[in-house]
Amino acid sequence: MKPRFLTALAMSAALTAATVAPSFAEAPFRSAAPQSFSAEELHAYGLNEQATERAIALQDQGYEIRVLSEEEAAGYQAGITDTQWLLLGILAGVIVIAVVVAD
Repeated sequence: MKPRFLTALAMSAALTAATVAPSFAEAPFRSAAPQSFSAEELHAYGLNEQATERAIALQDQGYEIRVLSEEEAAGYQAGITDTQWLLLGILAGVIVIAVVVAD
C-alpha cells in the first residue's frame, strides 16, 4: 500500500505543479512608476488617518508607494487564489481516495 500511496502523492504533486505554473503567466506585470506622496495626497486617495500614517512611515523607510486604479488592483494577483487551493485540495483528495479504493 505504501508504494501506491507514495506514487499517488507524487502524481498529485506533479499535477499541482502543472496546474499552478500557467496561472502565473496569465497577465503581464504592469505598475505605475513609484513616486513620493504627501499625507494629503494619500488621504485624497481614500486612505484613513491610520493607513496614511503607516504609508508615510513606510515611505520614510525607503519603500515605494504605487497607486493603482480599481481595475488594476482587481486584476493584480500574487500567488494562488483560494479557489485554486480548493481545487488542488479536491484533486489531491480524489487521487488519495482512488488509491485507497484500488487496494
